[in-house]
Amino acid sequence: MERSLFSFIWRHSKRDQIVLAVVTLMLFPLLYVTLELPKRIINDAIGAASNRVTVFGVELAQTTFLLILCFGFLGFVILYGVMKMRVNTMKGVLAERLLRRFRFALIGRILRFPRAYQQQTSEGELVAALTAEAEPLGGIMGDAIATPLLQAGQMLTILLFLFLQNFWFGVAAMAMFPVQVWLIPQMQKRINVLNRSRVRQVRSLAAEVGEITTGAATLRQHGGWTARMATVSARLGRLFNTRFDIYRKKFFMKFVNNLLTQITPFFFFLVGGLLVINGSLTIGALVASLAAFKDLSAPWKELLTYYTTVQEVSQRYHMIVERFDPPDMLADFLAESPYDVAEQPMAGTVSLSNVIVQDDMGRQLLSGASLEVAAGDWLCIAAPEDEDRAMLAELLLRDIAPASGQVKIGGHDLTTIGQHHIARMIGHANATPYIFRGTVGDNVMVPLTMAPALHLSEADLHEAQRSGNMLGLTAPPHPTDAQLASARHDWQLLVSAIGAQKSLLSKALDRFLAHPEDSILQDQLTALRSTIPAQIDGLNLKDAIDSFSDDIYFDDLTLAENLLMALKAKEDWIGPRSTQKLRDLLVALDLLDLVIDQSLTLAKTLVESFDSDTTGSVLFRRLGIPGDILPQLQKVIEQTKITGETLKFADETLLLSLQFNVPARAFDRAFTKKVKNAIIAARPKVKTLADPSLANRYLPLQADHWNERLNVLENLVFGKVTPEGRQNMEQIRDQVVDALVAGVAEDALFDLIQRLPTGLRGANLSAQIAEHISLAQVVVKRPGIVILDRAMASFPDPVRHASFALLRKILPDATILQLEAALPEDGPHDNQLELRQGRLIAVGQDTDHAPDSSETSDLHKKRSALRKAPLFRELSRSQLRLLAFSARWVDIEPGQIVFRKNDLPDGAYLIYSGAIELYDEDETGTVTFSVIPPPGTLVGEVGLIRNDPRRLSMRAQSPVTLLRIDPEDFLSIIESDARTAFKLIQYLVGYIGTGK
Repeated sequence: MERSLFSFIWRHSKRDQIVLAVVTLMLFPLLYVTLELPKRIINDAIGAASNRVTVFGVELAQTTFLLILCFGFLGFVILYGVMKMRVNTMKGVLAERLLRRFRFALIGRILRFPRAYQQQTSEGELVAALTAEAEPLGGIMGDAIATPLLQAGQMLTILLFLFLQNFWFGVAAMAMFPVQVWLIPQMQKRINVLNRSRVRQVRSLAAEVGEITTGAATLRQHGGWTARMATVSARLGRLFNTRFDIYRKKFFMKFVNNLLTQITPFFFFLVGGLLVINGSLTIGALVASLAAFKDLSAPWKELLTYYTTVQEVSQRYHMIVERFDPPDMLADFLAESPYDVAEQPMAGTVSLSNVIVQDDMGRQLLSGASLEVAAGDWLCIAAPEDEDRAMLAELLLRDIAPASGQVKIGGHDLTTIGQHHIARMIGHANATPYIFRGTVGDNVMVPLTMAPALHLSEADLHEAQRSGNMLGLTAPPHPTDAQLASARHDWQLLVSAIGAQKSLLSKALDRFLAHPEDSILQDQLTALRSTIPAQIDGLNLKDAIDSFSDDIYFDDLTLAENLLMALKAKEDWIGPRSTQKLRDLLVALDLLDLVIDQSLTLAKTLVESFDSDTTGSVLFRRLGIPGDILPQLQKVIEQTKITGETLKFADETLLLSLQFNVPARAFDRAFTKKVKNAIIAARPKVKTLADPSLANRYLPLQADHWNERLNVLENLVFGKVTPEGRQNMEQIRDQVVDALVAGVAEDALFDLIQRLPTGLRGANLSAQIAEHISLAQVVVKRPGIVILDRAMASFPDPVRHASFALLRKILPDATILQLEAALPEDGPHDNQLELRQGRLIAVGQDTDHAPDSSETSDLHKKRSALRKAPLFRELSRSQLRLLAFSARWVDIEPGQIVFRKNDLPDGAYLIYSGAIELYDEDETGTVTFSVIPPPGTLVGEVGLIRNDPRRLSMRAQSPVTLLRIDPEDFLSIIESDARTAFKLIQYLVGYIGTGK
């Protein structure tokens, strides 16, 4: 990416900048005419010696000549203004195009970030750089050439005019320019340094705010907000000081500049006045010169402002580009066409030749690994550490690059293969996939969606082309209908194989079907209403469902919805101004006074329960009441207490809006049965008395029609689940799903599943559904190579086996690399390897003699010993390395006692070699219990965690070497990593469960 702002501007807008410059040059003759004409009006028309004036040989009356000059001046002023408006419009359009191109390029670079840099970079910083920090660049991108040309041209035109009037006028106008040209840049340099510091501080603040936002619940739970807020306060203080320094220097610079600018009129009045008095200059020339100088100051200030802005924005551009230009950036693959490789599959062979992978500290994660996997083979690799499995997958996907060695896919060097080919050839499924906001179907079809099905106008496409944003817009929609049908079929097979249909349908019951394309499915589901309520009644769940009926008041609906037996078409709050039709209906039904009295009672309940400090609480937000309504209700209640007068019309509509928006269940027994019974009794009259316009605002509840304001579950049971029923929601869902499976075509049900919303980062989905999506992406892609990184790990083994068997059936010729924490007892794999200590080795091969090249032999020896303990077996490499560094060797002679029963724990001991005895003895010294644990056993870890006295004594039976772990070091390792702590809890639960 271009390293300087002006390189970027010139490269991507050279033609437009030249056109803009030409149009700008056309302004200067017009400007000169607008300066010359006022002098001619004063001297030649107003100051004419007689009432007849000769112009170019034509004799004109003085008034006629004055009118011609005045209207000519007006015409040139309008023409100059129109031309200048055109120039400004062209600058604005050009600026937006370049800013659009710049942001598009930055987003494309995010896709090329190395994985390590991506993990270390705050999302908040990147978002801020793309939005707020990049926004000021747009202005200077359009002004880059036109603004200095326009302002300098205006200034030179005015100076030319002044010199033509009098030489000394021109000199006086330029007198302060050299001082300003030297002084202002010197002051701006200091401001630029402060601006760079300000941007860095704002980015750090954004990162801290992002952490606080994400960890707000944790801070509330553990009381850490005080320290965090103090840190934020210190950060804001430093930012305040920096900005204060900027303000002082910036406004002092402006003061100096304005002072120097205002000195020049002094010379004009002094010198010009003397020349007029002496008869060397006309009064018209002096007036025109003063007006011209007044116009001269504006372009000069604009030039100085332009300079300071360019300096600041150039620094901003450099910092943004620096943030989006990390080392080891992935090759630029965005310009590649996916269609060039779509029909060119490679053989699914995988080859690693002496590959070394290092972390950011230079430590080797993979040491000289060599591997050959033939096309169609299924290789299982056991790697206990999550980092190792992720590293292998990222290596083959080219997310990380090896420090040395070669990786080949299909016989081709991985570094020479286009990214689209890699995406086409390799499928990757893991246990924690990223889920995009949208639908389940959108996420599953991501591997096939190489071009979106957008409908853009010719004008939009033309503008995108001029802005460099054409990637994927002109390509034909992909996938094709045939590919979609095939992918959908494979996905359905996977859903059936893992038994996910019911769980997905259970999630889909919360969906709202409101699109025209859902009409057929709506009709099929509506037909099931006659059978589902009976099945739910068979569960013996009393009062689980409030079925919609004319003789029941529904507490989950508002008063207006109960009266009309219809639901609001929109979720919008019905304000006082919108209640007129409903109020008229209440008047016609003779219910207004009753409802107003009830509304006043409910308003008092609200005012007594909430105040201005609690309107932000979850309970108040759940009611859906705007925050400004509560003070208005309080005012109405106070007025009724003081005056006791009849409510005004505005007060009535305010109170009615409360009942037209909040259901009765929110007020419990404060909503009386008298009102409910009155509403039920009035329902038969509503159809004849209600205003027809209400039909557009409310959707009727009809047993034979789908209601778009109810979700799928509520439509199918044709009612609302009561609070009592929510306690048995799982049973209700099971019954409804069974009815769906039995009564609706499979394709229609799959449509329901496919359009299941995922939420932000898959928030609406369970972990198992997310894992299913990850494997489904591989299935629909049909790649030549598949990487399974603990895919479907949360599913039972039979389900995993079934899904893997289906995968092999759909992809019989694919090469599959299965990465697991431990080798499975059985499975479809043909071969198996282990990844231990950075080496790919045969199962059972010992690696203790071969330390990592990045470790000392002693550190490797400690790490290998710690790895043998079940408690530490699954610790991350970094945590294990820290633990090994802090552990200390202890040599014990035969008969020497390490610790006695009831001693306070001084550490945990790992038996490295030798025979050591754990024993208990009675008061006479007789040994009542004795055991000799094998090497690799960790002793005293439970007491260390609980800080309990020793329960047994320990002594050496032969020369023994132990590895002692200090309590503080041990606990610090646990406290610093939540995942490590969770693994230790799992281990301890197993320890207690086995009674060891």
